[in-house]
Amino acid sequence: MPSKNPQVSIRLTPDEYSYLQGLAERNFVTLPQFVKILVKRAIAEDKERQNKQA
Repeated sequence: MPSKNPQVSIRLTPDEYSYLQGLAERNFVTLPQFVKILVKRAIAEDKERQNKQA
């Protein structure tokens, strides 16, 4: 059954795509999984910064 979660599409340069693909392979995950990890890390870091400012 397809996920009902919202989706985001992005456009990358060929160099950016290749670089991210290499990072994903070195971490033994697919590119979409790796991008999701990066986004979750960025969100967690931002929330932590906001909590420190509060």
